[in-house]
Amino acid sequence: MQHIKYTIDSDGIAFITWDVANSPVNIMNQETMNEFFTTVTRSVNDSTVKGIVINSAKQDFIAGGDLKWFLNYDKSREECFEMLMETHKAMRLLETSGKPVVAAMNGLALGGGVEIALACHHRIMVNHPKNKMGLVECSVGLFPGAGGTQRYLRMLGAQKTIEFITQSKKLTAEQALQNKLVNQICEPTDNINKLAKQWILDNPNASQPWDNKRFVVPGTPNGVGQMSGITEFYSVSNAMTYKTTHGNMPHIKNVLSAIYHGGSTSIDNALEIEARYFVDTLFSKETKNIIRSSFIFIGDAAKGKAKPKGFERASYKKVGVLGAGMMGAGIAYVTAKAGIEVALKDVSIESSERGKSYSEKIEQKKLAKGRTTEIKMNALLEKIKATDKVEDLVDCDLIIEAVFENEKLKNSVTKETEAIIKPEVIYASNTSTIPITTLAKASVKPDKYIGLHFFSPVDKMPLVEVIVGKETSDETLAAAIDYVTKIKKVPIVVNDGRGFFTSRVFGKFVNEGIAMLSEGLPPAVIENVAKKIGMPVGPLAVSDEVNLKLMLDIMGEDPTLSDFEKKLEKTIYDITTIHKRTGKKEGAGFYEYPKEGKKYIWENWKTIFPVKEEYDEEEIGKRLLFAMVIDSYKCLESGVLKEPKDADIGSILGLGFPIYTGGVMSYIDYIGANEFLAYSEKLARKHGERFKLPESLKEKISKAENNRIFYKN
Repeated sequence: MQHIKYTIDSDGIAFITWDVANSPVNIMNQETMNEFFTTVTRSVNDSTVKGIVINSAKQDFIAGGDLKWFLNYDKSREECFEMLMETHKAMRLLETSGKPVVAAMNGLALGGGVEIALACHHRIMVNHPKNKMGLVECSVGLFPGAGGTQRYLRMLGAQKTIEFITQSKKLTAEQALQNKLVNQICEPTDNINKLAKQWILDNPNASQPWDNKRFVVPGTPNGVGQMSGITEFYSVSNAMTYKTTHGNMPHIKNVLSAIYHGGSTSIDNALEIEARYFVDTLFSKETKNIIRSSFIFIGDAAKGKAKPKGFERASYKKVGVLGAGMMGAGIAYVTAKAGIEVALKDVSIESSERGKSYSEKIEQKKLAKGRTTEIKMNALLEKIKATDKVEDLVDCDLIIEAVFENEKLKNSVTKETEAIIKPEVIYASNTSTIPITTLAKASVKPDKYIGLHFFSPVDKMPLVEVIVGKETSDETLAAAIDYVTKIKKVPIVVNDGRGFFTSRVFGKFVNEGIAMLSEGLPPAVIENVAKKIGMPVGPLAVSDEVNLKLMLDIMGEDPTLSDFEKKLEKTIYDITTIHKRTGKKEGAGFYEYPKEGKKYIWENWKTIFPVKEEYDEEEIGKRLLFAMVIDSYKCLESGVLKEPKDADIGSILGLGFPIYTGGVMSYIDYIGANEFLAYSEKLARKHGERFKLPESLKEKISKAENNRIFYKN
């Protein structure tokens, strides 16, 4: 046995210990599970064994299934189903052997690790702030497939089961105890294995409550009126799910079905139902996309895999942030949260103090919810020094400029700051549109100049574009990636160019929405279709947030505008000057923003752009997505991006591109390369050159294997 250790003590207590070789955590895959089940069978069949403790030799309990194994699963649906049923058989053997089984959950327990614990008769969890337990599979496009849906249902009832599983809730030891998902908690200093053994000795006969013939699922109706109520609850749950997912997330639909159908039958039948829905989920292309992009690509990026080789990890004691507006204040907060001192500079002490108060407001909200303590909050705030003096930057290890998006202002700030900082200090600009190579001309050390493009609000948005100028050195890039990962953000490396990647591509989404409005498509339809295809917000609402005047300024500075964009520029100019609609800040954009109540679409658009009575919803959605996908490919082709996965990561985290598609490049494989080509040609004929595919992309499609050009699965 490589991964599972097995011992029996003098009292006949068997210890099945997870200790996966060559891995910092215990993960579940075919190899480790086979060893585990073999050991379970051995302990159950050994007449000298009085009880079983399942524990871990590592810092945590069991981290769950190996998602790379799931992604590359190459067996048939039938074989997958049989594998799941063998899993259920082994888990049921634990439950029905007559021997008491205890899960000694010494640390983090997630996904399949929780499912193993749920099959035990007693669960003890160490009470430590870092220790959590939860069925988190839905966060990566799956749902619990080793009995989790059915055992949660029988412990919690339908409402909490749906909430906890679909939201991938992680519970502390105290929360788990309160919800009766664990039976006992202990302190880190306690001997959890000794406690587990004692429970076995005190409870020689153990069974699961759902193996009692009189057992009913909590909340199960026993009368006609109650039956109506529970049916209505499931109907509402399905409706709410469709409202938020628009049917794009099969794993959510399937988990609800497994819970609904599993609740009205025996545990063994219910586990078979779960297995069938799990197979359907695992073999869906949406789940493959979500696992690949959200777990593997984003996970690797978050670990700094893009960092150039051969450089030691850079450390940061103090970072200077120039500009205490919303972006600068947010950067200061996440930096201080990572334990780094911050000098937050603005033109006046009042402005910089106001920027610091942003951090205080965030922490006060967390304090009110019990998510931090006053001591921790004060310690964080003490790390941020508000200042109006450039001299306070002299001992910084990194400078991040986040002043207004104006080239002259940025150049002035660069010269002022570089005059007093150490020569080896990296200077980063948070610009979203101005080329880094252009800004670096104001620097005396362009090799130390780089772009760090954060997204607003910084404390919530995980992506950072690390933008490399023509003279930016690999050493600078490596150190910048170290900073981004230190503050727990996800970096992607982007080569220089106007708008870089995200700003440039997101502009295509916004442009297409405004163009459709000018063509007479109803604004409500445009916005609703955008959400239906999986975008978090419609293009018109985004335009209001960005501000139409700012969009005009950016377009006016771009000498590469196409004929379509020039025409659009004229449309936006008319909207802002003739109709005085500029955006949310002024209270009047594509939407109206009343002082009280919710925003609503301005009703007079139909008088400016006469509304078409007929429209094609599929075409509207495809136009919005294809515009981004085609331009993303052009970023790859021109070298702005190095790899397709960077486009996928950036589009999901920075643009809100629908995660079920896998991202902008995965989207081509998602709908099929040949289908993508055919529909783009249709759009090009009807709407113009912007939907024409580059020749190199057409060539890739002509050579596509299995109708895919980027990823095999």
